Amino acid sequence: MPGLMSVAEFVAETREDYNSPTTSSFVSKIPMCRQTVSSLEETLDFDRDGLTKMKKAVKAIFNSGNAHVDNEVYLSKALDRLGANAMTKDQEPDIGAAFIKFSIVTKELSALMKKHSYMQNLNNIIMFPLDNLLKGDLKGVKGDLKRPFDKAWKDYETKITKIEKEKKQQAKEAGLIRTEISPAEIAEEMEKERKIFQLQMCEYLIKVNEIKTKKGAELLQHLVEYYHAQNNYFQDGLKTIEHFSGYIKELATKLQKIRQKQDEERKKTFLYPSGYTPHQPSGNENFGYTKIGNLFKKSDGKVRKVWQKRRCEIRDGFLYISHSDENKPPTKLNLLTSQVKVVQEEKKCFDLISYNRTYHFQAEDENEMEVWMSVLVNCKEGALRKAFDDSGQTGSTKLNQSLMELQQGIIRQVQRLPGNDRCCDCNSTKDPTWLSTNFGILMCIECSGIHRDLGVHISRIQSLTLDNIGTSQLLLARVMSNAGFNDVVEATLSQIRKPTPLSSMEERYEFIRKCCYFKNVYQLLQAFVEGVDLTCVLPNSAISETSLHVAVSQEDGNSLHIVDFLVQNSSSLDKQTKDGSTALHICSQRNQSECMKLLLRSGANPQIENREGKTPFRYCQRKRFSYLC
Repeated sequence: MPGLMSVAEFVAETREDYNSPTTSSFVSKIPMCRQTVSSLEETLDFDRDGLTKMKKAVKAIFNSGNAHVDNEVYLSKALDRLGANAMTKDQEPDIGAAFIKFSIVTKELSALMKKHSYMQNLNNIIMFPLDNLLKGDLKGVKGDLKRPFDKAWKDYETKITKIEKEKKQQAKEAGLIRTEISPAEIAEEMEKERKIFQLQMCEYLIKVNEIKTKKGAELLQHLVEYYHAQNNYFQDGLKTIEHFSGYIKELATKLQKIRQKQDEERKKTFLYPSGYTPHQPSGNENFGYTKIGNLFKKSDGKVRKVWQKRRCEIRDGFLYISHSDENKPPTKLNLLTSQVKVVQEEKKCFDLISYNRTYHFQAEDENEMEVWMSVLVNCKEGALRKAFDDSGQTGSTKLNQSLMELQQGIIRQVQRLPGNDRCCDCNSTKDPTWLSTNFGILMCIECSGIHRDLGVHISRIQSLTLDNIGTSQLLLARVMSNAGFNDVVEATLSQIRKPTPLSSMEERYEFIRKCCYFKNVYQLLQAFVEGVDLTCVLPNSAISETSLHVAVSQEDGNSLHIVDFLVQNSSSLDKQTKDGSTALHICSQRNQSECMKLLLRSGANPQIENREGKTPFRYCQRKRFSYLC
């Protein structure tokens, strides 16, 4: 580095000064020596700060690691208790065994950390040398290490100033004038101070070299040792996890079956009318469901509250409160969103708490109060039962029933398609009621678990028996079939053996992953399997349309499943033509309401503007397609 002196240069200059002090140029190199020491001191201070931060980080890791071990032990015990409770009290042996298995694995991983002394290795291999270096050679603050060197320099400077002053005084007394004193003249007189200066700088350089070795090569060697200790620990941990992985795959299948069983039980509970236990006094049904009479209502005045007599009527799930001015319509309170409450402090009084305020009422006597409260509760419960009662269905409920019948009819049609009586992936005939909505194929519960693991961006799984599948989700399944799908997809996978009902989960996973990742309706499916990008611009389109634009514009009620396939398997639904139109723009321009529903359900952006600066909804409003808005 310019202006600095290397160790080799310092040794050479010192040796020359030792051999020939009168002709040596060492004195002229002293400023360079001082600059070198100052630069080294800056570097040491930077290293001291970095090593201090490193020590702090290592200490934090050490403390958190010990806490981690303790928490793992605590987690293991908690999992063990959950497992024991599930096996004994909940009578769920599979669930309990799984919790206990996880408890054992957690305990084994915690024991590995203790066995390998993972945290202790960190302390011994890294922390201990760092601590010694900071409390030893780098102890103190900036400048402490070079104090002896600074003292030697000051002594040298003081002595040479004194000698020069004496020499000049002697020349003055002799009638001479001297402006400079050559180093050779005072070389012998300054020999002691010069040697001390050289000694202190030499010792400083030796210490700096030792520190560089400790913070460099030695510290890195300690990190290498710690790396080997880490490697051994993680290798053993990986063996433990891999030993556990087989059980995890089996557990995933068991959980699918357990979840199916619980869903079936939950579904059965929905077949019974929902019970309702209000947090209010129960009503006496002998008092009926309607009543007309007078009650005293406390006013809401901020200064003065008075009891005002009001005519009240209870009927059809509402309480009507008349005003003093008979020309005003009575206040109408929905009892389904209200609560009746007794006022303990005041006899004959009760409160009706609605969604936005509380009404304070007073009856003629306590018996009359009981009658009013009972009728209010009875009327409320009657309205609630009516809302849940199948015999009192509204037009909307009947419409929902018709929709459910339509769904079930489509599902039965799907199940009758070629190949749909068995799993599309493994040919199992055991309950192939799991549907991949974006492929339109049916499968067994074991293979459906593999599809779920691949993620919804690859395959979207729904149960025909447990889930409420919309008719739009059955579009593909209605025209696709397991046989037709496999004719196309498996033609590109001849080198992979198709799994059987007895195949392991690993074999199923390998086959299904290949099928789904090469998921590339039949001519469209074949193009997809061959890797065609469904979002690319069609070569014969003058306005840069994609296949989705064309499918939407030509949909006539018989090709909605084609649109659905493109929507679910396209990487982008917002591709624009030359005039800036997306598929949603075409829907709004051509009154394609069903296509618009499919696009919006799958996340198409309705805020994109075309070249005219209009969004799809603007076209709907302009053409008065209000049902699309």
